[in-house]
Amino acid sequence: MRLYINECVKAFCRRSTIGIFLALTVINGVLLWVNESSKKDQLYTAAQYRAVYDSIENMNADEAFEKLSKMQNDLNIMERLSFREDVSYIDESVDTEVLIEKYNSKAYLEYTDNIFTEQQLISDVLKEVQACAEYDSYLDGIDQQARKMTGISLFADPDSFSYKNIAKTPSDFAHLKGSKLTPAPSKGVDMATGFQVTDIAAFLMIMTVVVTIVTREKELDQIVLSRTTYRGRMPLGLAKLMTCFTAAFIALVLLFSVNFAAGYFTYGYGDLGRQIQSVYSFNGCDLKISVVQYFGLFLLSKFGVYCLFAALIYLITVVSNSSVKVYAILTIILAAEAVMYYTIPSASCLCPLKYINLVAFANTNDILAQYLNLNILGEPFGYKSVFVISVSVLLLTFSILAVIFYVRQSVIRNRTKRLSISIFKGRNTSLFLQECYKIFICGKVLFILIAFGAFVWFSYTPINEKFASADEIYYKQYMLKLEGELTPVKEQFLADEQAKFDQAEADMQRELANGNWYAAMKYQNILAPKVAFDQVKSHDEYLKSNGGEFVYDTGYKLLTGDESAGNKDAILALTVLAMLICTLTYVYSIEYKTGAAVLLRTSPRGRGTVFVRKFLIGLIIITVIYALTYSPYFYNVLHAYGMRQLSASAGSMEHLSGWDMSILAYLILISVVRYLGLIVSMLLIFFISAKTRSFISSLLIETAVLILPIVLYLLGIGTFRWFGLTPIVIGNTIL
Repeated sequence: MRLYINECVKAFCRRSTIGIFLALTVINGVLLWVNESSKKDQLYTAAQYRAVYDSIENMNADEAFEKLSKMQNDLNIMERLSFREDVSYIDESVDTEVLIEKYNSKAYLEYTDNIFTEQQLISDVLKEVQACAEYDSYLDGIDQQARKMTGISLFADPDSFSYKNIAKTPSDFAHLKGSKLTPAPSKGVDMATGFQVTDIAAFLMIMTVVVTIVTREKELDQIVLSRTTYRGRMPLGLAKLMTCFTAAFIALVLLFSVNFAAGYFTYGYGDLGRQIQSVYSFNGCDLKISVVQYFGLFLLSKFGVYCLFAALIYLITVVSNSSVKVYAILTIILAAEAVMYYTIPSASCLCPLKYINLVAFANTNDILAQYLNLNILGEPFGYKSVFVISVSVLLLTFSILAVIFYVRQSVIRNRTKRLSISIFKGRNTSLFLQECYKIFICGKVLFILIAFGAFVWFSYTPINEKFASADEIYYKQYMLKLEGELTPVKEQFLADEQAKFDQAEADMQRELANGNWYAAMKYQNILAPKVAFDQVKSHDEYLKSNGGEFVYDTGYKLLTGDESAGNKDAILALTVLAMLICTLTYVYSIEYKTGAAVLLRTSPRGRGTVFVRKFLIGLIIITVIYALTYSPYFYNVLHAYGMRQLSASAGSMEHLSGWDMSILAYLILISVVRYLGLIVSMLLIFFISAKTRSFISSLLIETAVLILPIVLYLLGIGTFRWFGLTPIVIGNTIL
């Protein structure tokens, strides 16, 4: 017990640990609020959502459904009135004059001040209430669907997984028949238990503790003291493992205290004793539990997942003899599991790799909310049961292995001869060359750059100009024909084309009216370019208002952040930042690990002179990484789509409206901005390394500050596009 208490003091009483835990807790709460309040598809506020549920609080599901259905019908009538439509045909008993007076006074708006917002609000709540009111019908539908599908020849084989899965489903839901669901706010439950960023914050907290009690001790060579502990290393290994589990518990309490408070004060939970199926996203759950029981089961499951992650990190740190290996192994494991989770189809025979997976386990609310059977050796096994068994077995396995490896790890370093590469002959006192040798050779940066270059070389795949449809081909033909400044000749050409299409459409409609049903086929070839022409015509109107030239811009859009480029800018930024962290973290952390930092304080201009050399070497590294990351992509796009009209105004493209510079100048500008962003990132890496004085701690903090925002942005949380250095490194974001 004393060892455990001492390990807890060592782990949790450090100012850096306390600061990280508090910072992550606050950040999690802020991001949860920002994410909930910035949903683009939700026009109404949380207060308005709660107000609707307050108005139906004492009603059962059928009564609430009837009331909200009537409100929705009334709103639909009012919407028709807003377009000056005749609504008397809907209900002859309705007094149109009364409706118009009600519309003009906006008396029909009970919760918002806008008809479209009111419609969306009532529609969303009605959808949740309807799921409660028609739950018995939903269960009957499961039975009917099972009988129907087992009768289809494709699923009729009794020995197949599909047949067994379909036949098993009705029996798993049979105990839920007759359930009476009570309508109540669903969004609060989802907000409290469905925020993925919380899991990332918890993982960072756990990693901080494990790094403190294992990896940092290895860096400082304190692990040799464990030989002198009473009864050997076994009690100490167990104490460290329990400290990791304590970190998981503290992370769970801190983070979900914020989440549950936020969910309660934002949307509310309603009656906590109601059945969990009354929460809209849990309508397909096969567990007969209440909301409060779900909360308890969720927290218990989440604690198991966090303990599993803690045991895995503990095992990795124990078996790895360097911080780089810890970072590399963890990155590879999480990346591989993420790829399997997001790429393997649910119906695949490889689905156990998709769902028996740490990334899948982190989505605990989805596991509890959804009904799913896994195909294991041709038999359907409930995912919830598989989840419990898998987490328990893996947790026990990782824990035992971690303690065993901790007990048996070697603390005596073998003084074997290592490969030494001389970058200059004879004795040399050049500080720059010495720093080059320390960073590129001792720090393995040269080998990392060579490996990255080899990866870029072998993974390079030339792209060809792609046309998703015939419209894109016609668009290119039009833009190449009109290329250059807008002139009267081009205006006349566009007018003639418009007249041709108008005449063809008029002729086709006339022939169709006369009974010639083949007219559409007759005019098909003439009207084929019409969609592309409309796009060109719209661009012509834009050029008249904003200036610019006709440019075939498909390739340039890929390089300048248009929607057609997708997330390519973010992926490239993620790659270049990950490489910077791998190569530059060593630059300053090694000085503190070896104690050489003390010498810099005693030499004239020591720290300043060394910083300049390190900065210059960092610029070399940045330049190489930058060129290897962006050059292939720029070359690929420009080679495939051409470099015509590079001197044209960037404002010729709609998404760059207002930019008074050439396309070439804009491409140079975003390249310079990205490069400057990388320099700022390098300085930040130097600062973090100097302050933490630990390689592994620096890696974790740098990953949280530089990598995590881009990952969250790629996962769909758009707010992170503007977080930290992300907009500068992406480049097109701020321009």
